Amino acid sequence: MTKKLLTVGIFASTLSYAQGISDKDFDGVPDYRDKCPHTPFLAQVNAQGCTTTILTLPEETEYDSLTLTLSYGFNINENLAGRQKQDITTVQLSYYHNNWSYSLRSGYYSHKTNNGMLDTSFTIKKRIRLTKKLKLGLGVGIKAPTYNFKGNRADYTLYSSLSYYPTRSLSFFSGLSHTFIKDKQIITPLKNTNNFYIGTGYFFTKHLYANVTFGLSESKFTNEHTARSIGTTLYYQINKKWFSTISYTTEIDEDVHNTFNIKVGYKFW
Repeated sequence: MTKKLLTVGIFASTLSYAQGISDKDFDGVPDYRDKCPHTPFLAQVNAQGCTTTILTLPEETEYDSLTLTLSYGFNINENLAGRQKQDITTVQLSYYHNNWSYSLRSGYYSHKTNNGMLDTSFTIKKRIRLTKKLKLGLGVGIKAPTYNFKGNRADYTLYSSLSYYPTRSLSFFSGLSHTFIKDKQIITPLKNTNNFYIGTGYFFTKHLYANVTFGLSESKFTNEHTARSIGTTLYYQINKKWFSTISYTTEIDEDVHNTFNIKVGYKFW
């Protein structure tokens, strides 16, 4: 179906140009008649040039929704002896209601020298629509100390984010969080941490979305530097109930620290 739409769109656009008619978004609808001049590439459109169906990311939904997400991933850090590769499996339950979201997340880790539970986190976030294209997100979270580590205690996090949609297919986003570290100092002095990210994303079709991000992440250990990283995420909506994501992040400092993750999610409603 996609190939057919692509063929028809290219043919129609080529014909339009041959006739001196402009069609800047290549959807087969001339600009003078196109009421949605910036539709996603390959998207199916109606006679007015507007996308007939819109892909909505789970966290961007404006309807009541309950989702369950299972993920597997690993990170590689060549500076940690015996822990160069760590496998991580997580489960997350999220509920969205009236621009509020509630998420419960926990998981399990394993590497050559140890394995066990990760910390369990619970977050509450509120999305505020500042304008039709600009959204603000605010939230709080608590991380319960289910990770078996001496001195591990509950940490608390404040979240803020901005997302801007100049067109229906293109997005720019950024976020900042501050974590109050309550762990007990064992050897290295600890500190509160800040994390920042900025990125851009694009909806290629009604099923496919991708983004690129740049991030800064502070360590709670005072003797470690702030990590700079770049990453990308590919989101695919399999059908109305199932969706999946693949993400990859790498640090751009001297450290060799890469992270890969794949998720499969199910939307109950």
